[in-house]
Amino acid sequence: MVEFIFGVVCQLLLLKYGMEKADKLGIGYSVFLTVNSGSVLTTGILLLCYVTSTPTYNRVRPSLFEVLFTAVSCGLYIGASTFLAASVYQHLYYYYHTIPGFSAYPALTAVYVLGYAAGILHGVDSVMALKFMRTLH
Repeated sequence: MVEFIFGVVCQLLLLKYGMEKADKLGIGYSVFLTVNSGSVLTTGILLLCYVTSTPTYNRVRPSLFEVLFTAVSCGLYIGASTFLAASVYQHLYYYYHTIPGFSAYPALTAVYVLGYAAGILHGVDSVMALKFMRTLH
């Protein structure tokens, strides 16, 4: 649930503040947007399935899919956040200190910080899913 909320907040911030600076941020922005979009979509579908069907939760949660999805999401979020952090600092830090009211830098800083948090949460979730999977098999 928290992973989904972090992802949605990141997506909204990326679209509001990042689209106008996408050309300056380069591939770091595109990579984070792609990772976040895929993760939010899959997490949202899993969350909807888990909330509406207990048998689905009992079958999918302890599966290899859940373990691998959350582990891969963890790695991708941490990598994409690092990439975005470098792009934001390299290309927007100067504008933040020279243009009054330049809000893209703090907004995109919040995005990569939330990306790190989402990566850590996905990592913890992966370990929990693995433990759940091992207790049932």
